[in-house]
Amino acid sequence: MSEGPGTAGLPGAGAATTTARPAVVDRAAWQAQLDALLIREKAHTREGDAIAAARRRLPMVEVDAAIPLIGERGAVTLLDVFEGRSQLIVYFHMWHAGQPAPAQCEGCTFFNGQIRELSYFHSRDVTYATFCEGPYAESVRYRDFMG
Repeated sequence: MSEGPGTAGLPGAGAATTTARPAVVDRAAWQAQLDALLIREKAHTREGDAIAAARRRLPMVEVDAAIPLIGERGAVTLLDVFEGRSQLIVYFHMWHAGQPAPAQCEGCTFFNGQIRELSYFHSRDVTYATFCEGPYAESVRYRDFMG
């Protein structure tokens, strides 16, 4: 493999490399490819927006408000979780029963770690709750450990 123009002295120059690098072209060729890519990106964005709009128009399913849940006050109903507010935002934490803290879902842990102050939600008549499947005693120990 020979060195290309302007590559002398660069790390790996002249050596076989497994990293694919894009071609070096003039500005006009680059602009043409960028323009074509922008058309595709805009189509992708529009399709994503259309999918999101269709999701928002999905019909609702009635949920039994008496579904029993276990929380810090023991057994409660789903309706109780609303705490008298008109809306409930629920984050479903993917819980791995019987697993230690490092084996719990990193993404869920990160997301829930960002929810600290609830006054903003409460001032807008919203309750925030995290649900997970599995033993409450395990999840509450994890919650207390994570703060």
